[in-house]
Amino acid sequence: MDPSLPLMYEWVKRTREQLFEYMASLPNDVYLQDQPGLPSSSLRDIHAHVANMYQWWVGRFSLGIEPYQQQLAALSPAEIETRASWIAAIIALEHAETLRLTDVSATRKLFLDVDLLMARAFETFDQLDEPFEVIRASGRPTMVTQRWVLVAQITHEFHHKGQMLAYGRALGYPLPEDIETDMVLP
Repeated sequence: MDPSLPLMYEWVKRTREQLFEYMASLPNDVYLQDQPGLPSSSLRDIHAHVANMYQWWVGRFSLGIEPYQQQLAALSPAEIETRASWIAAIIALEHAETLRLTDVSATRKLFLDVDLLMARAFETFDQLDEPFEVIRASGRPTMVTQRWVLVAQITHEFHHKGQMLAYGRALGYPLPEDIETDMVLP
């Protein structure tokens, strides 16, 4: 494992904590409120989307950990017999899980699972630049590497962090003076 990747992820977690602190300073109804123009309906939904993508890319595609495995096993075979019905079932499960996140504290807990996935990836990934194929939800095969999976999720998280901070400001909640809008300093 490239030792810079776990170090970089520690910076990501510290940066994420600043975002959580800012989100927790907003009224909870603002965090949960559907916002026209947001890519995932609410600030909470964006947070959940980021965690879901870590679960898909790092967990499912790279570590072979199926998200919602227990819930899917409880469904009848007819409910998930086609790829489209399987994807629809997972989307419904993700949506239900997102709705259970009733505040920033609950979302923080979701990211503890993400941190465990990343720790497992850092322990097990040993072919960082060896291409492998994943079949995306759309059915499209895509060649990636372990390094790409890790870095892509981090950059994806920061993309949405920027959106969340911008929307918070647009809703009238200025950023604290001490918040780092990019990545925290080492």
